[in-house]
Parts: sequence; C-alpha cells; structure tokens
Amino acid sequence: MSDESDVIQARLVKFIQQYKEGKSSEYEVDFNQLAMSVFDYQFQNNLPYKKFAQLKHKNPLTVKNWQDLPLIPIEAYKQLTLSTRDTTQAEDVFYSSGTTNAQQKSRHYISDLRVWEQSMIAGFKQYVIPTKEKITIFSLFPDMSSHPNSSLSRYITTAMQVFGTENSQVFFKHNQLDYVNLISALKQAQANHEQVLVLGASFSYVHLLAYFDQHPQTFDLAEGSIIFDTGGFKGQSQEVSMSTLYKNLGQVFNVSREQIINMYGMTEISSQCYDRNLIDLSQNQSTYFDKMPPAWVKIQILDVETLQPIEQGKRGLLAYYDLANWDTCLAILTEDIAIQNEHGFTIIGRAKGSEAKGCSIAVDELLKVR
Repeated sequence: MSDESDVIQARLVKFIQQYKEGKSSEYEVDFNQLAMSVFDYQFQNNLPYKKFAQLKHKNPLTVKNWQDLPLIPIEAYKQLTLSTRDTTQAEDVFYSSGTTNAQQKSRHYISDLRVWEQSMIAGFKQYVIPTKEKITIFSLFPDMSSHPNSSLSRYITTAMQVFGTENSQVFFKHNQLDYVNLISALKQAQANHEQVLVLGASFSYVHLLAYFDQHPQTFDLAEGSIIFDTGGFKGQSQEVSMSTLYKNLGQVFNVSREQIINMYGMTEISSQCYDRNLIDLSQNQSTYFDKMPPAWVKIQILDVETLQPIEQGKRGLLAYYDLANWDTCLAILTEDIAIQNEHGFTIIGRAKGSEAKGCSIAVDELLKVR
C-alpha cells in the first residue's frame, strides 16, 4: 500500500471516530481540510476524475471549499473505471443491480475496506441502535455468502457480525424469502420478549406483506424492536407508498411508526444516511423522519437546470459529498430529487423529464473525458 493512501485512510478513520457522536467548533474546518486533501489525492491518482475536473476548470489549486468540488455524475460509475489504485488489487467491488440497464452496471471498487467499515459501523450505531450494543437481527435480504459484490449484502453481513446477537439469522435463501422459518423465529422472539431488528429492502417487505395477506400473521414484538427498511423500489414493476408500507408493517409487527427507519444508500457511495427518528426518540425529543448525514458526509440540493445551490424548502438534485469515498470520487451528483429543511432532507424520487436536465448536461460533460 502506498504511504499516501495509508495517510489518507488514517486521517479518515480518525475523523470518523472523532465526530461519530457529535460535532465540535472545529468540525467545519476539519471537514473542509480533509475534503481538500482527499480531492488532491483523487486528482493526482484517479485519471478519469482528473480529466473531468480539468474540463470544469477545477483543480486542487483553485478549489478551496468542499461546496466547489467538481461533482461527477453518478452515471460515471457505469461509464468509467474510477479508482485511485489498481482495480485488480481491490479488496472488494460492488456492482449495482442493473435495474435500469442490466448490461451496464455501476462498479464501485473498494481498494481497502477499513474506511468503509468504520463509516458503516459508526453510522449504524449512531442512527439505528443509539441505545443498544447488540440486537437480534433478522435479515430479509441475502448476506455476502450468497450475494457477493452487493454493497447491501456486505452492509448486512457487517451489521450482523458487529451488532447481531447469536440469535441473528438471514431468512433469504435460494433466491427467496424463507417465510416458514422467519415466522418461527419471530414467534420465538415474541415469546422470549426479545428485541429484534427486522432488516430488509423495501420489496422484501412488500413480498412479506403479500405472503401475510395469503397466510394471515401478526406479531407482538418486544418494546424497542425495530423495522429497518433499506430502500430499493427503483426499477421494480410496482411501487407502494412508504406511508402505506410502514402503516401495514406497524400493524403486522405491532410497532409504532417511530420504530421504523429508512436508509439512503447506493452502490456508488460508501456512507449511508438515515431517518433521524430513532436518535430523536433516544434523546426524548420531538421526532422527525427527515434524513441526516453522518459527520463525514455533506449534501447540497441543487437547481435542476443550473446545478447551483438552492434555498431550503425547494426541490432539487441531491449532491452527495462522502469522505469515505476516498479512493473513487468523493463528490457525486446523484439522480435523486430531494428537499432540505432545518431537520434534514427528504428524498422525493428520481429525476424525470425536465427535472433530469441537469443530469443530462452532466452526463454530456462526462462523455467528453472518455
């Protein structure tokens, strides 16, 4: 491993550990300094990103603030090989599901998992189980043993290894949910008054509720149990509103809306954002369901045409600045429409029609560096 990448990773791990539970008066300066160092490292070692930045007349000498970093469109992870290191030596590579185009999947090379793991563990602890050290996790999505090269599967495997009790299990086998054993495990947890965290992608829950429509079941999960929706409606044949989905899940598992949490994550980023309701609940304060980024992530909401920052309360494209993306691109222009307020941000949906104009312009610029 090069000395330079070693230094970058050590600084990132230190930053995550320092700010994982709160921010000090030095936070903004520390974040910006680290972001500039990561950008400089990426500019020197990630040739496609360097070309893209130069096309936009940006380089480490001209960029002084994280808000001005060149935002590479998320499409780049499909079009280009983005890495600061030799991809043949990558510790892992995440592929997208290919729901938009099965022949062209995003590829996110992780040359070293240390920072990814620190980001995942710290974020999960802060936002999902702020008052617990361990919890029984029942996963409705495959782990890495049967679904390698999936960022979500690695996320689930890590969560179960670090935070799961010995009763934690995966109930997705042979490409389908194992309903019978899941029901048995839920009933056993209910009888033992054992707190559980049921974790699954949005459509895991859709299929589970459809099964319960045909085979009626309800549970009375122990107080403090959590329903964790990792998202993922994109590209599916049908969609269910989140409010309807969560209402039905609350009725089936007898949990309040405050105990249901949603995550924003995707193949191309290394850090996740979470609904803030569980951390609000743990602090006995007013509960909100907006999403909050961890300290090592910043966001901006941009005008869909000009890609300039807009004021709070207006919908625009989500720009995502993830320090844990140290070995690819830390500044990404997503294709998601979001609204920000004083409590956090909310994802509205994917950019479509006129809202996708900014995305299209960004992709046109991207194609010039191929």
